[in-house]
Amino acid sequence: MDIYGINNISNNELNYNYDKHYKQVALKLKQAKTEEERKIIRSTEQKNLSTSNSIKINIEELKENFIELILDKNSSKYLWILYSKYKDEENYIDKISPILKKENSIIRGGTNTYKMNGWMAHTLYVYQIVNYNIANNKEILNFNGNEENKKQVEELNKLYNELNEESKFILKIFALIHDIGVIEDITHHPELGSKYVEQVLKEIDITSQKLEKNNIKIKLEDLIQTLKVIVKYHILITGLSTEASDKYVELAYRNLISNLPDIKNIKSDIPKILFIFAYGDIIAVDESLMNIEKYNRVKDGFDFFEAVTQNKIPARDKEKVAIERICDIAGKITYDELKSSLDNILKEYKIDKSIFIQDMYNIKNMRFASPLMKTLNNLKLTIKIYYDIFELIGEIENKEALKDYTIVFVPDKHENDFVKQFENGNFFKCIKAMKMSKENSQIYGNIEINRSMDSEGKNIYIRVV
Repeated sequence: MDIYGINNISNNELNYNYDKHYKQVALKLKQAKTEEERKIIRSTEQKNLSTSNSIKINIEELKENFIELILDKNSSKYLWILYSKYKDEENYIDKISPILKKENSIIRGGTNTYKMNGWMAHTLYVYQIVNYNIANNKEILNFNGNEENKKQVEELNKLYNELNEESKFILKIFALIHDIGVIEDITHHPELGSKYVEQVLKEIDITSQKLEKNNIKIKLEDLIQTLKVIVKYHILITGLSTEASDKYVELAYRNLISNLPDIKNIKSDIPKILFIFAYGDIIAVDESLMNIEKYNRVKDGFDFFEAVTQNKIPARDKEKVAIERICDIAGKITYDELKSSLDNILKEYKIDKSIFIQDMYNIKNMRFASPLMKTLNNLKLTIKIYYDIFELIGEIENKEALKDYTIVFVPDKHENDFVKQFENGNFFKCIKAMKMSKENSQIYGNIEINRSMDSEGKNIYIRVV
């Protein structure tokens, strides 16, 4: 088959399980001991997959027809083929977009599985889950027949079928470009991604003429603005009952809606777009992150957005929300398990439960806490870490200020480097020293803590140095 500039595609290449392939490669990469070993594995696997077929790609024809490829029901399969076919050390996603090429050069480990291949493997898996599995109510193979996952996909498929055609097109482009901000800074990639939306659309040749030709009833400037907004807020829905406070999510969502172009049918679809996307985005980090409790928390985010849209803010139980946040961040524990054990953990550390629950509910936002604490894999230590951060803010300012603070575990070092500093006590000694000095910056051992303010509010940055 020849299509969109991709020639000699056999049924084997079209229907190859790229999701399974890239997971298996990622697991090999995780087991490798050195970065040199990982480079060899990546190079070998890329060469083997790329040369195992007779596919030829006409780059000019591909660029000219890229919007038609995106609109095709098999678009995820074609994108995987482009990603897996190399020429002159570049795959064909790299060749059509310098921004996506830069994104793919970034690699993440820890709880991240697919990003071990290069960031675009994660992105294309998100794209597949959203625009193939959910769009067609097809089970996700890497869940190995899990019945709960099949039910979730079926439920999301019903929401997907309620979207209008323009919203489905937005969802496709959104899934493809949602993480472009990582080319500048992983820590603030959602906000930074907005800067690159217009450029990446030019690179994949999305123009007014092509939108009109393909009967997509949205102006290019409205498409660009919509994508800028949802790229900026693409992790918001997963923040509710996890890393972000109710108040933060509510205000951020109101800001999201107010900055969208005034296109009624698209605005009303935004909660569905974000919910469907978030499901894929979580799984494409690692399937283990999606269980029934996680799904229900993301679904709560969808319901919350729907309520805010109608100016009906749901009343939420503070203790339940606080416990859910700990469960989500720590992983490997259910809500019921933590609820029954929390009192004993807090007593062990002589922590006042009512104050800790209030603090956990109030803290505005946390960034990169979830992958870090899951790597730590120590519930008691996770609770102690948060208690000490809350006490630090209370000491240098006041507890009411928690509502204004974002805690950022700066992800420029491997999660295991953080874990070492938690376990050897340097983190806690740094907190203690900062309480005493009341300075905006403190270093102890290999831990640095900085307090600052920007246009988004107050921040505590914690990094390994």
